Amino acid sequence: MNTLIRQDIASLRPYEAHIVEGNIKLDANENPFPWPDGMREELFNFQYAFNRYPDSQTRMLREAIAAYNGVKAEEVLVGNGSDELIQVILHTFGGEGRALMIHPPTFGMYAAAASITSTSLVEVPLLEGISLDLETMLKKCSENKRVKVIIICNPNNPTGTLFPREEILKIVKNTEALVVIDEAYAEFSGETLLDQIIDYPNILIMRTFSKAFGMAALRLGYVIGNKELITCLNKVRQPFNVNSFSQRAGIVALKYVSAYQTQIAAIKKEILMLYNELHKFEELKVLPTRANFILFRPQDPEYWAEGLSSRGFTIRSLGELPGLGKSLRVSAGTPEENRAFLKIIKDIAKSNIETSPLKKISRFNGMYGG
Repeated sequence: MNTLIRQDIASLRPYEAHIVEGNIKLDANENPFPWPDGMREELFNFQYAFNRYPDSQTRMLREAIAAYNGVKAEEVLVGNGSDELIQVILHTFGGEGRALMIHPPTFGMYAAAASITSTSLVEVPLLEGISLDLETMLKKCSENKRVKVIIICNPNNPTGTLFPREEILKIVKNTEALVVIDEAYAEFSGETLLDQIIDYPNILIMRTFSKAFGMAALRLGYVIGNKELITCLNKVRQPFNVNSFSQRAGIVALKYVSAYQTQIAAIKKEILMLYNELHKFEELKVLPTRANFILFRPQDPEYWAEGLSSRGFTIRSLGELPGLGKSLRVSAGTPEENRAFLKIIKDIAKSNIETSPLKKISRFNGMYGG
């Protein structure tokens, strides 16, 4: 097989989620709460024709998404999670001889999709790991006409940073490339550039049901853009890419927006509490966030990750991040899980102090509040 596989694919490592049976999962930025009361019953009581193909145009779901976002149904395209949509975007506008610009550290699937679609990668690292290097991004866009797609993750994963609206719009206005704004965590940040798709035809907004709506297992995402953009993407999309159950789940979930908003408010409250508590530990450098997760940097990340795992908590170890170094990311859990997590944090900090001297790390002064 090694002689048949594309060499650029052969060098890729498959994505493997780290699962520790029995541990509390705080590693994947999921909504920790169950579905709103009544939603499960409404979804499971529906009569599905599982012997038939799903609606290839996802008409009812697109109409529900359009109503939720205040756009037209023809401005919406639904996918089997954002991962599929990223590949659809690069198959449509990227490919051989074209380039994708990203701002590491950011969501790892952008670079993976670039490799899969034979799209070159132009990386402009964030300044100090948190701010867009606007000058360099604009310069590279101007110099490199192969850049056809720019992806900006806002709020950014894994840092939680929310980039200023005017900076993103400056990029949009000064490039002919498609600017994809991944707003997977928009329900938590309360910020969006959705209102700009009418004025700028090169903006594409990407959203997901995996985070705020607690439907990560059902793989449901969507993009919003002008009708011409959506028509182009629809040529590449697989005809039956979203199954009937997930389509119905999205429709039903959007009927429970009020209940989800209550959950979102609770998660934001928990995130602020976690940020304030983690910020008290001198050995932790904690980044402010506008998402449902927090990135923090201990002196010895491996020690902390292993300590948490052995005590029943799985968080995300991110390795070496540009401008930030080795970091850890924790998602908000339920109030009970978060308080148990902080108790373990205190135990690890105490244990670490008893076993080795610690150097005090100055706290992070970010652009945004917690």
